[in-house]
Amino acid sequence: MKELISMMFLLSCFLSKAQNNVGGATTNIVCRYQVQFLKDTLNVESKTNEIMALQIGGNISLYKSEQKRKTDSLRHESIKNSMQNAQDKKSVVIDFSKIPKVNLVHEVYKNGDDLVIFDNIIKDQYFYPANKKIDWKINVETKQIAGYTCQKATGQYNNRFYTAWFTKEIPISEGPYTFKGLPGLILEVYDTNKYFFISLISIQRLNEEIIPMNRAIKTTYNDFKKKRREVNDNPIAELQKLSNNPISKEVKDKVIENRKRKNNYLD
Repeated sequence: MKELISMMFLLSCFLSKAQNNVGGATTNIVCRYQVQFLKDTLNVESKTNEIMALQIGGNISLYKSEQKRKTDSLRHESIKNSMQNAQDKKSVVIDFSKIPKVNLVHEVYKNGDDLVIFDNIIKDQYFYPANKKIDWKINVETKQIAGYTCQKATGQYNNRFYTAWFTKEIPISEGPYTFKGLPGLILEVYDTNKYFFISLISIQRLNEEIIPMNRAIKTTYNDFKKKRREVNDNPIAELQKLSNNPISKEVKDKVIENRKRKNNYLD
């Protein structure tokens, strides 16, 4: 399987160069990663995890929660069924109660040299260009991951330093989130404190459509951070915009506490 994947990547470099637009882009390979992270960096008990999928097709890739891919599909089906029922009942009731929760909602879409991050603040979806490319320093140190010989690289992304392990046996400059730009696929990456630890689970040869998030608000990274900080500082004001009814003190206290506990962001 390892040899098949490596040869397939070499072949895809030649066959998929033409797939450089959003419409109709399809995958050659789907990599699944486990992301372990602390929601609250001050509380080791807040550790949780999410399975993320990296869809790769030529010069295009999309990194997205595996659960979110399922959730988006279920959400679409719920809306479709609700609209069909509304024809008889003359009212629309959309039930999202059975849709599982997603821990990591961000998506990263790469098209050629362009890298865009999609993320949410409460109910609003935003997208912005990735802040900057990582200036990797490649080390001579190696280790085995999932049967592949991997080489160590280190680099800084915004205010954190990261260690990445990549393999030249899969010669494509890809990896989870914005961790790209090395001469091989990144199989493992983590920050100095291991607040985020991302490791490869599987690599599969799959052919499926690559569909990034749509209907998002265009912004910049600095404006996105500013908006998120404003919401974290005063979440009740934002919540009140979504509700026409008074919010109880119990709910307010719970919302404030939850926002305080969520302070670890990969960006």
